Amino acid sequence: MKNSKVRRRTSPSNESDRLSEIYQVAAQIICEKGYDATSMDDIADAVGITKAGIYHYIHGKGEMLFQIMSYGMDRLDRHVIIPAREIRDPEARLRAIIRSHALLIAAGSNNKGNNPITIVTDEVAGLAPAHRRAIEKRKRVYLDLVRETLRELKDQKKLSDVDITVAAFSLFGVMLWLSRWYRPNGRLTREEAANQVSKIALGGLLASRKS
Repeated sequence: MKNSKVRRRTSPSNESDRLSEIYQVAAQIICEKGYDATSMDDIADAVGITKAGIYHYIHGKGEMLFQIMSYGMDRLDRHVIIPAREIRDPEARLRAIIRSHALLIAAGSNNKGNNPITIVTDEVAGLAPAHRRAIEKRKRVYLDLVRETLRELKDQKKLSDVDITVAAFSLFGVMLWLSRWYRPNGRLTREEAANQVSKIALGGLLASRKS
């Protein structure tokens, strides 16, 4: 009966929603148990379908990890990277990158205080070599965008006296750590959390303006 229900999910929207659910649940289990200790049975049980139903969507555990990371990178492209490239002014672009990324992380966080999709993107050691290269290449594109933005700010004398590469990696650290502490039922709304992260990050990156 469960298998028949899975097969009837043929519309693009239902397929996409089901995959999103599987990725979110699988990522959460991996965060809790670790990738090696997570089985396809664990994921199927948590989603509420059979193991065969899971294989209707995902062909194996390694493929699943790659698809989770790709799903996370797709969301980052759609909500952060692509819109940022449309902004010509580097300061406005940097502000948009930080705020949009922080909002994206906060939106996917759960009541346990983490965003499993964001955290699982660190599990690159579990990927096949070709998949690892593909994910690292996508991460590099984002890093290059941030570094180029910081370089433009430096050329305009708007950047603090910091090394661009160190600044870029430090910025990612500030943003990504949000995925490990933000709770949607906590004191801060996701907008307030994003504003605080932006204020802290920009305070360390932008040169002070003299009156």
